[in-house]
Amino acid sequence: MASEYRYIDTDEQLQEVVEACLKVSVIALDTEFARFNTYYPIVGLIQIYTGTDCFLIDPLSVSSIEPLKAVMEEPSLLKVLHACSEDMEVFQYALGLVPSPVYDTQIASAALGVGFSVGYQALVEHYLDISLSKDQTRSDWLARPLTTKQLDYAALDVIHLLEVYKVQLKALEGGPKLSWVEAESLGLGQGIPTVAPPEDSYKKIKGLWQLSRVQLNLLRDLCSWREITAREEDLPRNRVVDQKSLVLIVKAEIASTQGFQGEAEMTSRQVRKYGDQIQAIQAEAKLVAEEDCPEIFVRTDAPINNKKLKRLKQVVEERALSLSVAPELLTKRRHLEKLIRSEDTQGQYHLPDELGGWREAVIGEALLAELSGSSS
Repeated sequence: MASEYRYIDTDEQLQEVVEACLKVSVIALDTEFARFNTYYPIVGLIQIYTGTDCFLIDPLSVSSIEPLKAVMEEPSLLKVLHACSEDMEVFQYALGLVPSPVYDTQIASAALGVGFSVGYQALVEHYLDISLSKDQTRSDWLARPLTTKQLDYAALDVIHLLEVYKVQLKALEGGPKLSWVEAESLGLGQGIPTVAPPEDSYKKIKGLWQLSRVQLNLLRDLCSWREITAREEDLPRNRVVDQKSLVLIVKAEIASTQGFQGEAEMTSRQVRKYGDQIQAIQAEAKLVAEEDCPEIFVRTDAPINNKKLKRLKQVVEERALSLSVAPELLTKRRHLEKLIRSEDTQGQYHLPDELGGWREAVIGEALLAELSGSSS
């Protein structure tokens, strides 16, 4: 199926796109990008649909996409995207900001009970009864020239998106769910991995409760160094050093370059390039007093009371059914486990942050009531 669009590859044309976008109140937005052995995503195409005009912007041809900042930052212009966490990362790197305000059709589909993590093709089929081709999903979007098939595929990604949004909005208006979708969409630009503090990167590693404060200090420093190096050299983290290697170095106290390669399973290239830096970090870490090291982590993967978990999951399922939403939108299993582990010495439970906000009244209070033994 062919679609009408304008291919934007000059600065003058890009300025026209900006002017066209600022005349409307809502646009559909998407990106096509690649990560070929890089830390940062490389944007290959930016698609915008205003409701009348579809623009396919070639960021490799214009001198700069900076003019798009005015569109992405305009508070009166809603940007509609689908499953946009990666798009947010793309814009954060390419423009130094994330679009705002945004509306994610995938979140809305969960709120409307269509399903959780529904793909774009499935969403278009559900709402518009249109079957889209998936044959360009793994295209090389950095290749030039882009084929007609690629461009048609990219255009339909935003043309149909705006139609889906209109149908969803009609279903959401007049009820509480629209505010839930808006609240969830507000958080989409937060926690982007490529701008997260490097010193916090070690916290994502499993089993931290097994490590001493001294070991945690070294692991934090090594992971922070790896993150900074990956960003500076624009390399995937594991191309610098595999996470498993860093954990082995810390746990087994491996300090020699031979050990890095043999025991910690680093490649010879990694040892040649980074071995001295790792040893320098180890030497500096030894100078830190234990009381100045990170606090011991509380175990979060210990066996949990399955009876309680089952009861809570049942509460979630029943509430989701009554609200016609995807259960995963209300809460995830890990958040239920966190709630069970929050029990204090008085036997009181405390809602984790993930069950705050709109979720507190919608599901949080019912979960607390179930745990306290009363009916919700």
